[in-house]
Amino acid sequence: MSIAGGGKWRREAEQLLFKPFRLLTTTLLSLLLPLSFLLLSRLSSASFLFSLIKSPPQPESSFFSVFHCTNPAILYAFVSSISVYSLVLGLTNKITDTDPNRLIPFYPHVSIAWLTLFFVQISVGLGLEETNSDGLIIGSERNFLSRLVFFFGLHEVMLLWCRVIVRPVVDSTLMGGDASQHRREETVVERVALAVSCGTLWWWKLRDEVEALVGVAEAKRALLLLLPINGNNVNVSMEVGTVDFVNWWLYYMVVTIGMVRIVKGSLWFGMVLLFEQGSRRSPRGVSTASSVSTDDNEGDTKV
Repeated sequence: MSIAGGGKWRREAEQLLFKPFRLLTTTLLSLLLPLSFLLLSRLSSASFLFSLIKSPPQPESSFFSVFHCTNPAILYAFVSSISVYSLVLGLTNKITDTDPNRLIPFYPHVSIAWLTLFFVQISVGLGLEETNSDGLIIGSERNFLSRLVFFFGLHEVMLLWCRVIVRPVVDSTLMGGDASQHRREETVVERVALAVSCGTLWWWKLRDEVEALVGVAEAKRALLLLLPINGNNVNVSMEVGTVDFVNWWLYYMVVTIGMVRIVKGSLWFGMVLLFEQGSRRSPRGVSTASSVSTDDNEGDTKV
């Protein structure tokens, strides 16, 4: 009895420690998505500022020299792919669908998810270590509503990143086996933790710094308009490049995802109110109809 009781107590203790650890790991790894946007915005600002003074950055490590001077293709490919996938799912899924696992038609293999998570973690971690927020290029000031729409879109993309890449890797590591065969359902605590962590990071860092994704392109366009006035003695080319266009495209695609989420959420809320009013009216109609039919039957019986 003591051995059986000790084994049961050990399993309960493991479960008590296992669930918080899984929640913490999943939440922290999910933050790599918004941190990727933060890194791209800092790289964009740094590249623009160094091009103004025609002085390449003095890297503290050889890694940052390669990472900054070359196009961070891995990070752009990852962010673009997950953002496009999130937009397609947002436009094609039905409003009444509630199961997140059924909403996603394609899951990569666990090994591919492992490699993706590894490269993204290395790129984001080392990239943020070598960059800072000095010389932030914001461009035109945007109101709080547009920034809030971007936050909704960023949260939607982060949820997809968590469900497709992070959670299968964490579950397969902690529980063993192929997590794609038996995907567990999301809990309310996990959703709240992801929303709170994303909102905190957005309010602390991303709210201003992510504006550099479009701020650099707007600053270059403004300088191009001023070139004919000030003459041709400018020592730098202010043409909007491919990277600037990709940054601008990524920002407004996330804004579009946020707008789709807000519209679908509003439609879902309206449908809930409509069905609620209909359910309140239908019992009265049924009771009235049943009383009328009962009276008719009683009249026929009397006759």
